[in-house]
Amino acid sequence: MVDLTRYLDGSAFDADFAYAPQIIAQSISRSEVLVQCAAGRHVLHVGFADHVPLIADRVRAGTWLHMQLCGVAKSCCGVDVNEEAVTLATSLGFDDVRVLDVMDDSALAALSARTVDLVMVPDVIEHLADAAAFLQRLAGAFAHAEFVISVPNALALRNGLAALVGVERINTDHRVWYSPYTLQKTLWDGGLEVTEVIACPVSRAGTIAGHWLRALMGTRPLWSDCLIAKARVRSHGS
Repeated sequence: MVDLTRYLDGSAFDADFAYAPQIIAQSISRSEVLVQCAAGRHVLHVGFADHVPLIADRVRAGTWLHMQLCGVAKSCCGVDVNEEAVTLATSLGFDDVRVLDVMDDSALAALSARTVDLVMVPDVIEHLADAAAFLQRLAGAFAHAEFVISVPNALALRNGLAALVGVERINTDHRVWYSPYTLQKTLWDGGLEVTEVIACPVSRAGTIAGHWLRALMGTRPLWSDCLIAKARVRSHGS
């Protein structure tokens, strides 16, 4: 087995590295995987808010991720930079939410007294200009917690099919695509060491085409829509 650490820390280099990642394939959706991770835990949900126009509808439908996490966790605190979204969430009955910028020098001090054993960062870091610095702040504040971080997969089958017709399908607020290797590299730079990588579809299959896509993802986890990394803060010197 290749020692990936040498490449993550930069002590080894290969301009055309053939990386065959060990990925756990899941047939359930991204949200279902994340909810399973949060069950019975004290969760800090970073970037909890979602797009403001969608929150109320998703709460009514029971599909809002933060509500689902609150339903299974021992405690679940949501933090986000979007003040409007936090105000709306509070009005909908979610009182353990707050406006917080992780990059603010004093922002995390308010959370230092909380018990947090799981820091969940779902579909956030692809929006950031400096994801490693963002993760370093969280790793420094919650050194003993497990981290669960999800991202869209650059190698998703959907992306390949779109590329065949000359199209990139993209959320226009995204700044980067992550693959299994580049996700681990970014987390390493952020002070985290990945313990497990999970691949899963973004949602439940609702169409015949969706069923076929999921079947193909099952044969090649690298084609899955989403990557979810479980990680721990790296020990000093690692």
